Amino acid sequence: MTMLAIVDDDASARARLAGFARRYMQENAEPLEIREYSSAVDLLHHYKPQYDIIFLDIEMSEVDGIRAAHIIRETDPTTILIFVTNMAQLAIKGYEVEALDFIVKPIDYGSFAMVMHRASQRVERRRGQTLSLTARGTTQIVAFDRIGYVEVRNHYITYHTTEGDITVKGTLAQAEEALRQGNFMRCNRWYLINIDNVTGIDGNRVTVGDWTVEVSRSKKQEIMRAVTLSMGVVR
Repeated sequence: MTMLAIVDDDASARARLAGFARRYMQENAEPLEIREYSSAVDLLHHYKPQYDIIFLDIEMSEVDGIRAAHIIRETDPTTILIFVTNMAQLAIKGYEVEALDFIVKPIDYGSFAMVMHRASQRVERRRGQTLSLTARGTTQIVAFDRIGYVEVRNHYITYHTTEGDITVKGTLAQAEEALRQGNFMRCNRWYLINIDNVTGIDGNRVTVGDWTVEVSRSKKQEIMRAVTLSMGVVR
């Protein structure tokens, strides 16, 4: 089941998107649960990381879509954000919050279906990818998309996750092998980062969720290309 949120203060635009989502669900036999919000304030009230995909109107009163996206990213680095806008030039700010794409109003079903297909592919790629970690006699199952980065120090590996840090004995090469089905890359001798969770690159530093990680000069261009591919090219 894919959880989908539609956030727009225009009731007709919201209904149009919801209708397209139901049509997509029928055509692709993809189960969706759709929730609609008439404002970003409603969405953000007691926000929890529960949505796979959020369609977010940029131009809303009180809290606009860009500001809402920044607030969402403070606690939820993995949800897929798709902006809806009357002016395509506004959507360039989507890079700041790792938005997958944007759709320009008035929306047609072809454009919606294309973006929805890309979003669904990313959801499917993330789904079912888990890692079993045993530390101090306790085994935890961790979803790949909850891992921000992996750090090696003195023959111990620390998995920095949204639920907390988990440290086990091992090498970075062993972590790479365990995470090979995910979208993880080395950014220097000590770290692997989850490319899908990168929210910013500033010089030789990469932001992954709440963390900032140093990138070696030799890896910087490779990391930037991988992040661009993960985010999708904004039109």
